[in-house]
Amino acid sequence: MPVLLSARRLTRTYPNGQGVFDVDLRLEPGELVALMGPNGSGKSTLLRVLGTAAAPSGGTVSWFGTTDLRDPAVRRRLGVVLDQAAHFEEMTAYQNGWFFARQFGLEPRIAAERIEDGLRWAGLWEARHQPVREYSLGMKRKLSLVEAFLHRPQILLLDEPTLGLDYRAELALIERLQVLSLTGTGIVIATNDVHLAERLCHRVLLLHQGRVVTEGRVARLLTAVAGSKELELQIHSPIDLEGIRSLPEVEAVSASGHTVSVMLARGANPAQVLAILNGTSDLVSTMRVRQPNLGDLFLKLTGVPLQEEGAR
Repeated sequence: MPVLLSARRLTRTYPNGQGVFDVDLRLEPGELVALMGPNGSGKSTLLRVLGTAAAPSGGTVSWFGTTDLRDPAVRRRLGVVLDQAAHFEEMTAYQNGWFFARQFGLEPRIAAERIEDGLRWAGLWEARHQPVREYSLGMKRKLSLVEAFLHRPQILLLDEPTLGLDYRAELALIERLQVLSLTGTGIVIATNDVHLAERLCHRVLLLHQGRVVTEGRVARLLTAVAGSKELELQIHSPIDLEGIRSLPEVEAVSASGHTVSVMLARGANPAQVLAILNGTSDLVSTMRVRQPNLGDLFLKLTGVPLQEEGAR
């Protein structure tokens, strides 16, 4: 199949030494690819380069066979939602939609139809004449999605697309992305939502400190933690984390607030973890055992949970 987007040893560095390094990525028609990693792992930087908002420091990126990131023909075929909104706060939602539709070359009649369709889909039609500065975070995020969808792009690049969305809006977004995928749109999503990635995406790249630690189809990646278990402890006083880490049955441990997550190896008994607490198990208020997900795989590979790392 033709490749919509191809990155080869893509590198983008900043003066502080952070960025992304030697990333390989291919996107084919209809593919849904997730970029996952903690804040600071390079997801947003990578999306900015793929979306032509920043130039690579090294390596190559091609869109539809060209490496010219300034080519208007490339940008007209991209739909991009980055971590900072591109719309105008003093304009209304309808005015913003009209501006973007015309920038992408839509004829007035088609622009009007698609703006109405998009704003109704997003639940913003009744507020279409309201200045965007008066919108809530969720409304602004939905408007950004509408703006990215208007011109029916062949590539969609979305940074945390469910941020600020309620459950109903998230389900509507998932449904639309699935439809776009079926019609041939290639989609790359930066997210830490493991449930979204596992439910929606075909392939996943796990990023840590700017580098890909592993990538592959979701089902294949999950085989690396198949048979394992995650033990989640709610604690009300400090417990012996180092003692738990030293157990041969334990593959990784992370702590966030009053929650301690313990990755257990295949066949391990959760009671072995509690035994090492040596009579202090009363420090644990609740315990839950569940099947591992992509977040647990990331923890196993890096020792770092998806939700903890330095600021992006």
